[in-house]
Amino acid sequence: MDILKIIKYSLLAALLVVVGLFLHYNLPRTDVVQLTGTDVKRMDRKNPQSGSMTRDVRYLNAVTRTGKIRVFRNEDTGWGWPPYFKFSSADLSAQVQSLVQNPERPWVRVRYYGWRINMMSLFPNAVSLKIVDQNYTHIPWFNMIFVTLLAVGAIFFVRFFRRLADRFGFDERAQELSQSVRNRIKKKSSNL
Repeated sequence: MDILKIIKYSLLAALLVVVGLFLHYNLPRTDVVQLTGTDVKRMDRKNPQSGSMTRDVRYLNAVTRTGKIRVFRNEDTGWGWPPYFKFSSADLSAQVQSLVQNPERPWVRVRYYGWRINMMSLFPNAVSLKIVDQNYTHIPWFNMIFVTLLAVGAIFFVRFFRRLADRFGFDERAQELSQSVRNRIKKKSSNL
C-alpha cells in the first residue's frame, strides 16, 4: 500500500477514535442502582489568579444490580460544558437522602455522563434520578438519534467538500503533489 494512503487512513482512524471518546464521555448514559448514601468532600485547587480555591463536591453512593459499588459526582454543570444545564445538585442530594431513608429501598435509574478513573479520582457526574423497576432496561434513543444525525452530517460534509474540490481542481493538484512526493521517496530509497 502507498505510504500516503497509510498516513491518510491512520489520521482518519485517529480522528474517529478521538471523536468516539469525546462522544462516549459527553453523551448521557444510565445505570440502574440502589442508592446507599451521600457524601460531601471539600476540594482545594490552586488558582493562579486568586491563590487557592475551595469548593464542596457532593457524591452519591450506590450499588448496582450485580453488587458492584458505584460512586457518582453530583455537581452543577451550569452554563458550561457539557451542556446539561444542571443547576439542581442540592435537590438531587435531597432526593437521594429521601430515597435512602425509604424502607423499600427502590431501584433508581441514574442518568450521568463521564468516566470513573480511579488513578485520577474522577467520577461520572449524575444528572438526574428516576425510580424504576429492578429489571428496567434503558434504550438510549437520544444517543442513537444524535450519533445518526452526526454521521449523516459528516457524510454530507465530506460530499460537499469533494464536490468543491472537483469544481476548483484541487483533486488534480493533490494528485500532482502526491506523485512528486512518491518520486522523491523513490529517489531517496534508491540512493540508499
